[in-house]
Amino acid sequence: MNQKIIPKFLIETDILADHLITDSKTGSYLIKLLKSGICFTSVLNASELYLLADSRLELQRVNDVLYSIKVLGIHARYSLSIPKHKDRFTNLRDNLFYILAELNKLTIVTLSPDKFKDNKVSCYHPEFITSQIF
Repeated sequence: MNQKIIPKFLIETDILADHLITDSKTGSYLIKLLKSGICFTSVLNASELYLLADSRLELQRVNDVLYSIKVLGIHARYSLSIPKHKDRFTNLRDNLFYILAELNKLTIVTLSPDKFKDNKVSCYHPEFITSQIF
């Protein structure tokens, strides 16, 4: 029996924000990623979107985006991995985002893939992923 493996993506805030400002929502990277796999983000990324929302309409649009994907919390066990990655990133947020991807075996999707590149966690620009699938 041949089962297709469904890709699982950890979506960075830049991809979510891009969706919110893209004129044609059907053409956004997020929509293409949702059609090709399971999309996750973190509570940190969700919080960043809420922080940027300035009106009720913007809050509703953020809610709509976050209801369409899975939002992962930050478990205390992730802090145990901080020492081995502390020299890799300049801030705690990026450390935790990377660790979340690593421990949950998720592929990071961001507009700035070089920020998270290494050989343990796959990290791609959405153009690469959507060109492979569509």
